[in-house]
Amino acid sequence: MTEFVALTLLWLVIALAFGVAEVVTTAFYAIFIVIGALAAALSAQLGAPLPVQVIVFAVVSIAGVVLARPSLLRYLARRRAPELLSGAESMIGQEAPVIDDIEGRHHPGHVRIAGESWPAVSDDGERIPAGSVVKVIALRQATLVVSGVATPPTPAPVEAAPQPKEE
Repeated sequence: MTEFVALTLLWLVIALAFGVAEVVTTAFYAIFIVIGALAAALSAQLGAPLPVQVIVFAVVSIAGVVLARPSLLRYLARRRAPELLSGAESMIGQEAPVIDDIEGRHHPGHVRIAGESWPAVSDDGERIPAGSVVKVIALRQATLVVSGVATPPTPAPVEAAPQPKEE
C-alpha cells in the first residue's frame, strides 16, 4: 500500500471516529473535525505531503468551528419547535369554572378543567364563589393557583308577595 493511500485511510478513520462522537454528543464541534479530516484525506489522495495535510485539517476544522458553528446554532435555535407542555403545566393560562367555593389562599376549592376536578386556591387570598370563571396562573405542587375572571351574577332579592289583609 502506498503512503498516500495509507494516509488517506488514516484521515478517513479519524473522520469516522469524530463522526461517531458528533452523533453521541450533538455539540456541533466534532462535525467540523470530520469535515477537516475529509479535506485532509482529499489532499492526501491528491498527493500532498503530510505537513500540508495537517495544515488543511487544522485550517478547515478551526474555520468551521469559528465561522460556521455560530450561524448554524442560531439557525437551529430559530427552527426549534416550541416546547410542548403536558399534564398540569399545560393548564396554565386556561380559564375554568369554579365548582366548589375557593375560600382563599390556604383553603382550596375546586375548578373543572380538562374534564377533571382540580383543587385550586386564590392568588390574592380573596374568596371566589362557585359558578365564577377563573384563569389558571400557576401550579403549586398539585394545586392550581387561579385568579378571578368573572363572577356569577348575584340574584336580585325576591320580594315576598303581599299578604292579603285580614279583616
